[in-house]
Amino acid sequence: MYFFLVSFMILGAGIKYVDAAYDEKTFSKKFALIAAPLLGILWAYTMIVNNVAATILLAVVLAVVIKGKIDNLAHLSGVLVIVPVIFLAGIQLMWIPLVFLAAAALIDEIGNDYVDKKKNIFNDKNKFLGFVKYFFDHRWMMKVAILSLVLIGSVPVYFFFAMLLFDYAYLGVRIASDIKQGETESLILPKIWDIKQVTKAKKLSDEYSVA
Repeated sequence: MYFFLVSFMILGAGIKYVDAAYDEKTFSKKFALIAAPLLGILWAYTMIVNNVAATILLAVVLAVVIKGKIDNLAHLSGVLVIVPVIFLAGIQLMWIPLVFLAAAALIDEIGNDYVDKKKNIFNDKNKFLGFVKYFFDHRWMMKVAILSLVLIGSVPVYFFFAMLLFDYAYLGVRIASDIKQGETESLILPKIWDIKQVTKAKKLSDEYSVA
């Protein structure tokens, strides 16, 4: 159990590190290129040792491949490690849950892209739109799908927590990348820049009042 919790967390953080290194240039590309095949090995090994882990992780791979998210050399090198393992290692898969989870992961990817593009529409003032933004920004469709499989007894509950660690490790690295860019739009952290601006404005106002 603990292996999967740690493994999923490392994989989630690693994927975002590679993304940020190539897309946002906030981390080292050289390190990302070295790390990606190692992440691929860990990904493949995690799939080999357990059929539930294999089903979940393959669903994630299928979703990102369908959405065209394998768009840099580092990600490609990682996938090139994973794919041969799928065909050569005799991985056991749960076929119906795989289709279900892959569909959920794909909906997450589509929803995430949409709320990212339409940031001006999805705001916290409207509770429903704020919830939709949170739901897809944190890719909850996949987690809900896994939880539903847990409830019917197809999947051990610790895989739900493993997926939580996967996604929130991913988000943690995204926050670090945002901070390096001077951005603080993540739903996890307050908008630090706005807080600074408000504090500065209040100080100026107080000084003006005293004067």
